[in-house]
Amino acid sequence: MTDREPVEIDGVTGKVDELPPKHFRRYRAELNTAQDVKREMAKVYRECRSNLIDAQTGTKLVWMLQSIAKVIESSDLEQRVERLENVSITQSN
Repeated sequence: MTDREPVEIDGVTGKVDELPPKHFRRYRAELNTAQDVKREMAKVYRECRSNLIDAQTGTKLVWMLQSIAKVIESSDLEQRVERLENVSITQSN
């Protein structure tokens, strides 16, 4: 049993029973471009400033978003290099 899991206490016996976990809706955000990631980072920042999420959680989320941004950047560069190589091969033939 953790602090975050709901419990029910029997009023007669005092026995603690865990309740089944609630099913939460999965959060969806477009994270396909650097602009999408930037928008999500700004949202996390605003939520931290508004005390909707704590700073520790916000820090973790932004760290993950930074990792996603790096992957997007690497993927974009990889595609650009591939296109340049294809153009170079086509021109040399």
